Amino acid sequence: MLEHKSVFAITLLLATVACSRPPEQQLLTQFFRAARARDNGTTSRMSAVTLDPREQGSVESFSITSIGDEKRAPLTFKPLIDAVAKAQSDETEFLKKKVEYQVANQKAIEEVLKLSSNPSARLTAAQTKTKDEWDKWVQGVRDYQRAVSQAKAALSAGTGAAEASLTQPGQPALDPNKFEGETISKDVVVAAKMKTPEGQDVDKTLTITFTRVTGKMDGAQREGRSIITKITGL
Repeated sequence: MLEHKSVFAITLLLATVACSRPPEQQLLTQFFRAARARDNGTTSRMSAVTLDPREQGSVESFSITSIGDEKRAPLTFKPLIDAVAKAQSDETEFLKKKVEYQVANQKAIEEVLKLSSNPSARLTAAQTKTKDEWDKWVQGVRDYQRAVSQAKAALSAGTGAAEASLTQPGQPALDPNKFEGETISKDVVVAAKMKTPEGQDVDKTLTITFTRVTGKMDGAQREGRSIITKITGL
């Protein structure tokens, strides 16, 4: 009878220990395993950052030493969306003025372009002025295109973590124009045994930030899952 009670007690203790493990334990175990195997498909679904064993090394084993309190911050994409809209509007206005200049100076521009293709051609002072002006318009097109591209890249980067957190089967994709909510983050500190890209075993203390997104889109409540958004200490 005592033996049965002892087995029961051990079983209960093991179950209690298993249940007491924080959810971050399993997430990190899966992430580190996938990173070691260079399973980019799995890691990209769990993390907005990479852990490449060829560049940063791999975590062979770890233990969680502390879990920080949750930190909440408002989340809106309006400033990034407005920046894209302004960049596009500025580009449209510039292109309108460029076309007006081009139409008004079509013949002179064509002459300059034809002469510029001939290395031995000599430009008059008026032609040189036209060429300089046209070169500025052409460079302006590149500059405005770059500004639009950078604004779009900033929006993509700014929505990346939220999109990863909110992307779930059966749920609509994130629409930055319609979403308002907040980010909920916490830092998890782990003692990690790592293998460097050169094959050396080292002990490191890593701080891993988990972030999830919550909010509303089209009036419907959306609850995101936790993903890794930052790893320091590598």
